[in-house]
Amino acid sequence: MRKQSKEPHVIAFLTLCMNKEEKAYIRSMNWKEKLKWKLLIILIALIGILIVWCAGKAGERKAVTEKEILREYAQKENEWASAKTELPKESQPQQEAEAPEEAMEEPSIRVVLMTNDYESYYHSEVSLEFQGNYQTEGVIQKTFSSGEKITLKTGCQELANGSLRFLPENQECRIALTSLKRGQGVPSYKGSLEIYEDEYGLHLVNELPLEDYLCGVVPSEMPSSYPKEALKAQAVCARTYACVQLESKKLEQLHGQVDDSVSYQVYQNTAEAESANEAVQETKGEILLKDGNPIQAYYFSTSHGKTSTDEVWETASPASYLKSVDCTYDSQEPWYQWEVLVSKENILKNVQQLLPEVKEVQRVEIVEKGEGDAVLHLKVETEQGAKSFYSEYDIRSVLAPLGAEIIRQDGSSVKGGKLLPSAYFTMEEQTDTAGVWTGYQIKGGGYGHGVGMSQNGAKGMADTGKTYEEILNYFYQEVELGQVQDVVKKENP
Repeated sequence: MRKQSKEPHVIAFLTLCMNKEEKAYIRSMNWKEKLKWKLLIILIALIGILIVWCAGKAGERKAVTEKEILREYAQKENEWASAKTELPKESQPQQEAEAPEEAMEEPSIRVVLMTNDYESYYHSEVSLEFQGNYQTEGVIQKTFSSGEKITLKTGCQELANGSLRFLPENQECRIALTSLKRGQGVPSYKGSLEIYEDEYGLHLVNELPLEDYLCGVVPSEMPSSYPKEALKAQAVCARTYACVQLESKKLEQLHGQVDDSVSYQVYQNTAEAESANEAVQETKGEILLKDGNPIQAYYFSTSHGKTSTDEVWETASPASYLKSVDCTYDSQEPWYQWEVLVSKENILKNVQQLLPEVKEVQRVEIVEKGEGDAVLHLKVETEQGAKSFYSEYDIRSVLAPLGAEIIRQDGSSVKGGKLLPSAYFTMEEQTDTAGVWTGYQIKGGGYGHGVGMSQNGAKGMADTGKTYEEILNYFYQEVELGQVQDVVKKENP
């Protein structure tokens, strides 16, 4: 075995880099002087490590920033529990307080357009085709005629000052975003389109009148074949939801107020339809109010026999207008009841998405259910102890049946995705022939978060002759219809 040097390793390394006189000086130092040198060298090394670490972090900034934005806003089926905030100053009307009511312009809304499959806010390049004439605002001043095309990439001359805006000649003009694919194919947008470039890439904002926006939302959120009264109820809910977002600053850093995904309301995924446009027009400006303020008009696909309050999102004080009500109007829908086998392996993978340090899942337990029978507390036993999940989104994520076969009440089957269909379920433990736990047979009902209006429930009510006002007053308690312009005027005197 090699004999260890009597000198500390750090000092020994230092002497390798010195001449004979310097080495002799080092060896002659007393222990206090050597300790000072050692601490100095350690400090220099730590500074070097910190510099390298900071450089690495700078390289990761884009991914981290985008991940944080998406994590904050990527709640499924409109699960925002937003607090009211002031409108950004630049969004406030500039008219005088005494301006006549008829001078109030229709509110506009700014929509951030995400990439394919709603994976990101940042685009690497953007290709446009003009359906009508457009004028630009930015570094270049140019008119584009109908049928012309343009492709913009990061670093291009047109975006030299950080943004470029395309303004339509009239309200009927559209821009087709040919680099983007949605359910309808290539989407096209009314209003203006602004393209911003920053260190992370390009992001797009479509600004247009609120009513035009709703014409792209309603058929994307509810089939346009549904009865008109159901579509009108959907239009009022969508308008109310958008009205709340007009007062929000959640996407201010991206120059928008909403995005076009399920994090807010799906927009232009399905082509506009005459029936949906009529529903928007026939309810023009109407929103749901409680005590004079717009409500959080949540909606979801299908109930399991009743709706829930917003306690499923751990709200400190559930909204008074969001009560649990019985709902059998959608009892014939396939998603009204369902069941699926979720394996132990799937559960472990799901848990690791939220808690990467977990290596083993031992069992899962439903601890608490809420007023509408939604699971509010799910406990997962791991090798690191019990882990509790309270958010409706997290609970559905932990038990996500990715790739598994979900059997619906009509006998049809679909492949499971990244979320359990709903948080309304029971579990039955499954074991192999040796008695070893292998997973859970989950029996549940409904599709979506279950708060507010069941869209298929609205369809069922409309089929029985109920009006859109009756539908809305059934799912939202003690509310009234008001006008969005009045709210905007009141909030911005």
